[in-house]
This record gives sequence, structure tokens and C-alpha cells, in this order.
Amino acid sequence: MRKRSAIAILLVLLALAAMACASEVEEGTATLPEGIDSALLPSAELGGYMYFNTNRTVDIATERFLTSDLADVLPAGVPATLRLRRATIAVSSSPEEFGGTLEFTGEADAEVAWDLYQSAGVRDEFWGLQDQTKVHVVRGDTPWAEAVRSQLESGQLVPFTDHDPVAWNLITNLPKSDSRPLAVGIMTLEDELIQELASQGGIRLFGLNTVFSLIKVDNVAFGAYADSDLTVPASIGDEFFQEAGVGVVFVSKSGYPGFLVSYLLRSVANRIGLETIEIGDTNARYRQLDNLHVVLKNRGSLLYVAVAASQSDAERLILGALSD
Repeated sequence: MRKRSAIAILLVLLALAAMACASEVEEGTATLPEGIDSALLPSAELGGYMYFNTNRTVDIATERFLTSDLADVLPAGVPATLRLRRATIAVSSSPEEFGGTLEFTGEADAEVAWDLYQSAGVRDEFWGLQDQTKVHVVRGDTPWAEAVRSQLESGQLVPFTDHDPVAWNLITNLPKSDSRPLAVGIMTLEDELIQELASQGGIRLFGLNTVFSLIKVDNVAFGAYADSDLTVPASIGDEFFQEAGVGVVFVSKSGYPGFLVSYLLRSVANRIGLETIEIGDTNARYRQLDNLHVVLKNRGSLLYVAVAASQSDAERLILGALSD
């Protein structure tokens, strides 16, 4: 009887907290990629978006610009890598539909990317437009894709800060970091979208989507960080994190107050294989996943998840978030 009463009381507390807890996110002081203040997005409803800029050039495997059915066929004379300066990519609620702008270091690389998109043509529902070193591209044939294409062609785009102020504030709560950020962005918590985007980034969620659902999360912001120059391969896996020293941080805002987030995180930790560790002057949750290391920690209603090639790198990224 006492156990039932305790559960009932907890459920009431959760319900009251969900109604009382504001959805707003206070602006943070994250280390963000250079130029993000002037980055522009389509004004269409988005399932997620990303801004990429390392303040240097990055070599991208040319295979990443091929469509899936041509992924093993690189045309003769095409360079193995293209040099990308920065990019803004937006996706709809389906990861199969996306649009955005890629900016290369020179027109030659932009022309190669444009030719590859042209080769996809109508068959793969690709539209593209080259503008000197930039390539605008949209995939899809839905009204969403048509709206994004129209906005890219006309230049009727909006700044990150204006598209969704709550999402922008969540991005600014990513860590302060000595490592230069490669990319930041946000995605809605829909199983198909978050699973696909995580897979493309070489990250297995191992139950993280369950945690996000349990603590009442709608959006997840993410940031990728690295200390050295890198080449992005055609396929991203554990080796990419290890060789390039890349770390990724997710941050989400719960609909519950901090003490309930802590309680729920403790309750689910054993179910997804998390152990308690000490970092700085506090505790966090940790799990090794094959060759990657994952650390979870909440700061009030904000939940942080860091994935890196070493436990120390994951802890460092979490401590960068807690220092705000």
C-alpha cells in the first residue's frame, strides 16, 4: 500500500511539475562556430538544422556528395576530396528531405559538387544551383521542398536567432570549449529523425532516445568539436572519433524541474548500463560503448550528453558545460 501511495505521489508531482515548468531556455555562453550570427535558414518549418564552419577549410570525401545508389561509383577524374569552408543544412521532419547551402574554398570544388548533384537529377529529386563558390541544394518533391527551394532562390532567409529563439537559446547552452567547434545544430525528438541523423554522425544512441523521452524533451541541440585539422570520410564510425579527436555534445531542456531530472536519470541509469563517476566536484553517469565513451550529467533542467574517443575528453566537454 505504501509503495502504491509513493508511486501515486510521484506521478502527481510529475504532472504538476510538467504544467508549472516553463518551456523557455535562458541564453547561455557557448563557444560557437565563427559566423553563426550571420548564418541564414529557410523560414519553412524545420525538423532540424546545422551550421558548419571550422574557420579553416575541411577536406570532405567526394563520395559524400554522391547519391546512395551511386555511392560506390566515383566518376573518373573527380578528386577524392573537396575542400569545404562552411555549410548550412536544414532538414524537414523526414531525414530524406533537406536543403541548404555549401560554400567551398574555390569554384572548381563547387563545380564538382554541382556536377554530382546534377547527375542525380530528377531521378533522386535533387535540385541545385551554383553561385560561384556556393552550391544551393534541395532534395525532395513535397511542398516543404518546394518552399525551401523558392526561399533559397529568392534569398528570403532568416537568421538562426530569429527562426526559433527557444532553439537558438538551447544551442547557446552548449559547452564553453578550448577545442574549436566544427558544427552546431538542433533536431526535434522524433525517432526516425534522431536515429537517422545520429547514424549519419557515427553515433549509436543505446537508449538515449528513451532518456530524452522520459524527461520530457522536445528538442536536442548538438555540437561537434575537434582540436586538429581533419578529413571527413565517406562513412563516419568509431575510427573517425579516435583519429580526428572529435567529440560531440547533446543538450536538451526537460519539461521537469532539475530535482526530478536528477531523480529520473538515477532511475534509468542501470537500465541503459550507466555507472556513477566523479567529475570535478560532482557526480555524472558514464558508459563505454565499444571504442567510444559517453558521459551524462544534468544542470538543473538541462541534460548534457558527451560522446568522445576517450573518457577524459567526454568529461572535459561536460565540465565545459557545467562551468557556465
